[in-house]
Amino acid sequence: MKLRFAVLCSLWLPLAAGAQTILVQPYVQPGNGFSLASNDVKVIRWLTDQKPGEFTVEFGPQNALTNVTRAARVALDFLPAKPSKAAPPKEPVPEVTKGKPAEPPAKKEPPIVIAEREQHYFKYTAPLTGLPFDTEIHYRVKLGDRVVREGAFPTRASAEKPIRFVMVGDIASGRPQQNLVAWQIAQVKPQFLVILGDIVYPSGRVSQYMHHFWSTYNQPTNAGPKGGAPLMASVPFYPALGNHDSESSKLPDVADSFGAYHFFSVPQNGPGLGPWNTPLGKDPAVSNAFRAAVGPSYPAVAFYSFDNGPAHFTILDSAVYVTNFTENKPLMSWLENDLKSTKAKWKFVCFHVPPFQATKTHYTEQRMRLLQPLFERTGVDIVWAGHVHNYQRSVPLRFNPNPPRRLTNGLVNGDFKLDTKFDGVTQTQPDGVIHIVSGGGGAGLYGGGQEKNAADFTKQYTAANWAPFTAKFFDKKHSFAVVDLTPARLELRALDTDGVEVDKMVITKP
Repeated sequence: MKLRFAVLCSLWLPLAAGAQTILVQPYVQPGNGFSLASNDVKVIRWLTDQKPGEFTVEFGPQNALTNVTRAARVALDFLPAKPSKAAPPKEPVPEVTKGKPAEPPAKKEPPIVIAEREQHYFKYTAPLTGLPFDTEIHYRVKLGDRVVREGAFPTRASAEKPIRFVMVGDIASGRPQQNLVAWQIAQVKPQFLVILGDIVYPSGRVSQYMHHFWSTYNQPTNAGPKGGAPLMASVPFYPALGNHDSESSKLPDVADSFGAYHFFSVPQNGPGLGPWNTPLGKDPAVSNAFRAAVGPSYPAVAFYSFDNGPAHFTILDSAVYVTNFTENKPLMSWLENDLKSTKAKWKFVCFHVPPFQATKTHYTEQRMRLLQPLFERTGVDIVWAGHVHNYQRSVPLRFNPNPPRRLTNGLVNGDFKLDTKFDGVTQTQPDGVIHIVSGGGGAGLYGGGQEKNAADFTKQYTAANWAPFTAKFFDKKHSFAVVDLTPARLELRALDTDGVEVDKMVITKP
């Protein structure tokens, strides 16, 4: 498959004293583009210190950057967190099952502590509209007549065109492994990437993005296996929220909480405001100030969908505050309509907490299993998740919760039907939904091994909760999933930090 992928020219801006300091170099965001009915849109965003500047963005096809847009500016001001709240939260303790705690991660890493300080930024946002599909768009961000950054990105593909994308979660914990993963992702040249939650550790704060996110994925000092890759200058990142993004800090105690809402710009076609949104606290002044700073990104980042090529992608928030998911009629109506109304050949649902996985850590967090019947009747092909820091792929499965809406101590029991004939090689048409965990993006790996975990689960749980649904389990190295997709064929590859293929699967459609 021939891919449209930009060779990036990234320039750090050497400005005279008194001028702006570019703190986060310009990067590409999806913007409010979700259907394939008209043109595509994108957003270019960047951060500076609080010295005002007049920026412009020139864009268009190569050698024809005839479109010009100006950037809107918003001031971001954050006071330090209160001392009693400043310590980074620990990884949630696994729930107790039958009197015994679940096995902790194979390697426990101390959290990164960032000194508290005031933060003051200008955030610039430039919308690029009227973009034709199936096109490589070049852009140039300028301050006056000086170029800040230039690069290129692919617009979304029309329904019959092939696409390549990456799925990976748990990506920025400030460890060297995240740089290795980012570099390997750059080598496969995806057209876009979906982050499967836990974008920034330990608690999704703006200060943590500034400390150990941008230096890996947007502006590495030295691009390479040890430094990362400037992916975001040419690859749109679609976020899904994880517990470390929206549950591990809160307003008003930590003023720079919920950094994902500040930095990402996504389609605005979700269910809107409701009890399913990230809680902003009880002080209207605080919540109003937050919403003014992030604009339409709140609540859009939590729930949205988009079409690209032959696929429809639905992004959900699986946080614990999304209470009574299956009994919340407006939210379920939006989700069912979203999945039923698309005409795309392939349907993917993406969120953080996996319904079906075979690692002891987080095993009992099964609330998203309650959505399985909806996924089956609406024709979802693959459910993607993170949260568990390794790679797993299930056999195609069907699952009927019994009782249909009950969560007991985190567990959801039911009736399993497993398609063990599907092998992704000679038998390529699955009977059921395939569940994939791609949580090996950089945080400390969860181990235990498939066989040992399965043996223990068999002893601890009945057949109504545990079944041998795991087709592939990889916990030896960090990894990510890359998909090549046409209207009739899906090829999945999971790659480790050396670029070695650790899993491969093909699905075909008649």
